[in-house]
Amino acid sequence: MAEIAAGDGTEVLAVLDDLAGGVGVPAVAGTAAAIALLSGGEVRTVSLPAAVSDMEAERRVMRELRRSRTASGVLAGHGAPRPLWQRVAQQSGKPVVLVPAGARDAPPRISRVLMPLDGTARSATAIAATAGRLARAGVELVVVHVFDAGTVPMFWDQHAHEGRAWAQEFLARYCTQPGARLELRSGPAAEHVLDVAEAERADMIALAWSQRLEPGRAALVRHVVRNAAVPVLLVPFIAI
Repeated sequence: MAEIAAGDGTEVLAVLDDLAGGVGVPAVAGTAAAIALLSGGEVRTVSLPAAVSDMEAERRVMRELRRSRTASGVLAGHGAPRPLWQRVAQQSGKPVVLVPAGARDAPPRISRVLMPLDGTARSATAIAATAGRLARAGVELVVVHVFDAGTVPMFWDQHAHEGRAWAQEFLARYCTQPGARLELRSGPAAEHVLDVAEAERADMIALAWSQRLEPGRAALVRHVVRNAAVPVLLVPFIAI
């Protein structure tokens, strides 16, 4: 299974793009260092000179990601001068972390991660190994589940034992990491995920996804990547 970082000589790839004067490079490098710190991995960099074409930049990044020692990659996300993240994230069989293009700094340490779960075994299984690695590194996991109009349970408007029991059962099924806690919301999932991330002061948002970005697909991923103020970790389903 894919893991965000794995220690034992594995590496976190930091993609440093000099296009537009290297804007965002410190945030990408700092995020990669924070991820490597979680499990004692090392950071390896790939530098993309401004003169390199988008196609060649993609080729270089994918070559480095496919190396056996590479556990994950970190690169600038939506809004970066070079439109690289979509092609890389869709092709990578390993987790990638997308740093907001406007970010100037990165947290020195990743202490709290928000993990949206849709209540399906597929998404929970895809992200389980990464969640375990984060938990063992001492990261606090905040799981968020958002009900829609068709899935809101009867207890939603009641503060009763039934609601607490439901939350415990949800974690027992979909996130068994000790200390993980669950935040429940009802309404538009994309908006609530970002609101909870801000309220919880999360250092990163972790999402399992299908690697499909055609119209009508990955609405949550698109919204979060475009609007998040913190790095977004994308874990592909194919990595399970």
